[in-house]
Amino acid sequence: MSPYDPAKHHRRSIRLQGHDYAGGGTYFITICAHRDAGNIFAHESAKEILSRIWEETLCEAAASVRAGLVPASSTREGAHKAHPYTIMPDHFHGLLPIRKGEKALGDFICAFKSRTTHEYIKGVKAGKFPRFKGKIWHRNYYEMIVRSPEAEEKIAHYIQMNPWCCVTQFSNGLRGMGNPALWQLPTLGILCSRNAPKPEKIPAAKAYFSGFHSPMEKQIFARLLETKRPLIWCPAWTLDRAAADPAVRQALEENRMLVLEMKNADGDLAAAEARNRFVIENAADLWTPHVQPDGMLDRLLNAN
Repeated sequence: MSPYDPAKHHRRSIRLQGHDYAGGGTYFITICAHRDAGNIFAHESAKEILSRIWEETLCEAAASVRAGLVPASSTREGAHKAHPYTIMPDHFHGLLPIRKGEKALGDFICAFKSRTTHEYIKGVKAGKFPRFKGKIWHRNYYEMIVRSPEAEEKIAHYIQMNPWCCVTQFSNGLRGMGNPALWQLPTLGILCSRNAPKPEKIPAAKAYFSGFHSPMEKQIFARLLETKRPLIWCPAWTLDRAAADPAVRQALEENRMLVLEMKNADGDLAAAEARNRFVIENAADLWTPHVQPDGMLDRLLNAN
């Protein structure tokens, strides 16, 4: 296994260069719990805290409840019909409209995270929630600029109907569908050449990461799906085909899979090489149960 390299594997969200985040507009927001916090928002009382404070954030962003954008008394998850949101066990999706001249996007997110952390800690001290390790929120967030009413309507439908199929824009330029919090976990990248013997045992890991395309990788993928392990999958096709397999769809619906759409989804050797290089560069550790001497995988591993 290759060691975790902070310089290589450090993940951060990069804001769009030149964009005025205080200039108004609507944003599709994804905020993840810290990787040490686990499914911290699964408790109904924790959902109530996030729901109430997010609705207050929407009120603040709209500048006035009387503007009709936010119901003054609604604290039920997703109750805001104009700008819906959803709370998953370890991440949050929401549409946030910001009026020009109000605070910048980052200020709203910072305030939301700070207030929810304060409220949750009060609940811990009152015995409502178990103590948690480290922090509640991941230090950054993901945003997508909503550029048209049609795009906003589509995203709103995703949030209301199928939270797992919300598409997140990652800082590496890729799109992801499923649980974005998995991208924070230390992952075990799995790469295996063709004609490999069956491995005796799959090593334990927080999450598994691969394109899962060689014959042995496919068998490992099926086993990981069967045993309900957290997975990051970068297949050789686009997101719209990702949930065709019932086992994959179940994993997405159960919050234990993230599908990443590769920039090259042609399915040829060049795409396979780019996909394997992506796994090598982004996995915390690597497991390579079989590497064909002088093959593509051997060359990529030696280059790193």
